[in-house]
Amino acid sequence: MEPEQVFIGSATAILCLLGLWQNAWFLEHTRKGRRLADRLGIRNARWVVRGLFAAGAVFGVLLAAGVINPVRW
Repeated sequence: MEPEQVFIGSATAILCLLGLWQNAWFLEHTRKGRRLADRLGIRNARWVVRGLFAAGAVFGVLLAAGVINPVRW
């Protein structure tokens, strides 16, 4: 397994977990977060953001573990 793949997967998982922890900040302090909250309502927007960050964390862990492999040209 490539060390770059492990690094990128680990970094992605860590950043997504931080995003899960700070999802309210994302909705309040970013332009896209405020737009999402305006369209969906704050309650639904939090669930959407949590779901996206959770999916990113799972993807990062699977990438770091070698279950998901990048396309090699």
